[in-house]
Amino acid sequence: MGKTNQILYTVLDAREKRASLRSKFVKKNLCTLSLSLNIAGYPKSNPLITSFFSEVLNELKPFLLANRIDVENNKKVILTDKAGDFFIVPFSNSSIDIIKIKELTETFESTHRLGRLIDIDIFNEQGLPISSGKEKSCYFCGENSAISCMRNKRHTYNEIREKISIEISNYLNVKNKELTINRLISYASKAILYEISLSPKPGLVSFHNSGSHADMNFFTFLNSSASLTPFFREFCLLGYNYSGKYEEVLGQIRHIGLRAEKAMFEATHTINTHKGIIFLFGVSLFSISKLVSEKEGYNDAEFRAMVMKICKNMVANELVNTTNKAITNGEKVYVKYGIMGAGVRGEVEQGFPSVFHKSQAYFEDYLTSFLYNNQHEIQQILQTGLLHIIAVNNDSNILHRSNLETLIHIQTLAKEAIDNHIAYSQLNEYCLAKNISPGGSADLLSVALLLHFVKNEKI
Repeated sequence: MGKTNQILYTVLDAREKRASLRSKFVKKNLCTLSLSLNIAGYPKSNPLITSFFSEVLNELKPFLLANRIDVENNKKVILTDKAGDFFIVPFSNSSIDIIKIKELTETFESTHRLGRLIDIDIFNEQGLPISSGKEKSCYFCGENSAISCMRNKRHTYNEIREKISIEISNYLNVKNKELTINRLISYASKAILYEISLSPKPGLVSFHNSGSHADMNFFTFLNSSASLTPFFREFCLLGYNYSGKYEEVLGQIRHIGLRAEKAMFEATHTINTHKGIIFLFGVSLFSISKLVSEKEGYNDAEFRAMVMKICKNMVANELVNTTNKAITNGEKVYVKYGIMGAGVRGEVEQGFPSVFHKSQAYFEDYLTSFLYNNQHEIQQILQTGLLHIIAVNNDSNILHRSNLETLIHIQTLAKEAIDNHIAYSQLNEYCLAKNISPGGSADLLSVALLLHFVKNEKI
């Protein structure tokens, strides 16, 4: 037997076994749906093709559900054989309108980006295929019917296989990109919502009170948070697609950030709720997305190295020469306190030292196990994480509202409060009495949470 004939025999044998599998459902008078792929040449499957098949199947399942097409998932069969990847499942209802279902599945095929590779077959209770009589167009040229091009050998198997591989790869890359970015946006949104939900917080806005902020409340933060989501996507897309030097990307991050600030101020009626977060998340989401796109994963060391490259010499470039023209609160604090008052600029330039001092390790130890437990436990974990940051962060918000002596005192109180609930209450009372808000530390808590979610949930 020649090699070609041997391949043909193994493929036909596999198809016979599939038919035998379908006949078992016929004996029970069940109609069936099957999914396979139109793959020219041999082999009919490989890891790339199987990944695509799995993705199509994941898309098909909610499509069936959305169209009220009930199948008996407990009787489904998924396999890979010499004929390729295959899925078959019987319908739950024997009185279904299989003609309508055939029309719907053809819509699924025709609207799918790679629909010409997808073959969804519907069989009645006698095991006979339901056909619409429509011919599929050729995958390679799209001009003639697939059968016509095959019979007339208009394209070589190598040409078709190469096109299939390229388009499947591109398709899966796009799907993976979309999935990754959507997850990152979700983690970013969850991080700022976790932060604002922590209550009570020393001098900070929470659900129960506005802390030292008379001009804003819990719902101001919710409005602000909702306005930022589209820009989280932009930061991620920039990182995922960026191919230039990291030292040159800061301007692009800030361009997105300025538009985010505008949206924030519109949502809050000119109140600054998340200006610091916009910058910190801009740099962070860019860096995480870039790492994931390049290395298919995340780790702390590479993240910190990238952040430091992006923000290299930021303090020197943006704050050192502001002595005579300080305008923003951050610039004024730097003029007064030097490097200790560098604020978020100093924090990102050094790769988030306050975040990685202890809060990250603490979340690794406790937040994962308690994440879905009771509210009190989560609050306690978030509270301790915040205290670890306040204890070491030279918070420019505190320096702006008070002085260095007060900052040092608050850092001391935070250290004491880590294992002492009474000290935590004292810290809260002190901040309220002095009208002090460690807002910079709260922003860094959100960064710590974002990184925790990235590391411990799917990415």
